[in-house]
Amino acid sequence: MNSSVPTPSQKNNAHLIWHETYECQACLALNARLSARITQLTEQDIIQRNHYLGGRYENIYVALKNLPEMGVLVDVAIQQAARILARKPETLRMGWWLNIMQPDDITHAHAHDAGDELLSGAYYIDAPPYGGDLVLIEEMHRVEISPFPGLFVFFRPSVVHEVTRNVSHSPRISVGFNIGMDCLCLSR
Repeated sequence: MNSSVPTPSQKNNAHLIWHETYECQACLALNARLSARITQLTEQDIIQRNHYLGGRYENIYVALKNLPEMGVLVDVAIQQAARILARKPETLRMGWWLNIMQPDDITHAHAHDAGDELLSGAYYIDAPPYGGDLVLIEEMHRVEISPFPGLFVFFRPSVVHEVTRNVSHSPRISVGFNIGMDCLCLSR
């Protein structure tokens, strides 16, 4: 299911913020393998951690060779971004990281517009009920999205976003990403 919006907030029905969602039914079987692999990652598998806020690192970077199952999700995200941006997939590149929110964790408000990103987003591997909503904030407008496994959410990199508190009893595992132009295609 695709939904290209602007869409009014489900919670406050105030104003519009552009975002697009895509449900990847084919990715659901992959989620169980990804979740199992992520829980088995060792310190040697992790390249970098950053954004230490609220007692945890919000971003965990893992090399694709250490989590090869991510290749499928990268391909799906690039295909969807190419459709959204009206570009050829081979002209795009994607950087990604894991966000593992334990019960009682939040993800602080931030944006991704520090570089040459064209599109930002999230993909949900494990998203328990009450595990935290994605909140998109633009000026005085808010959109809250209750995630579920298999959901991609795409938005402009300049949109400030955060995640509400995980009040479930399970971890919430998502993949954050930025999509930009592949530098090699710029010289072609």
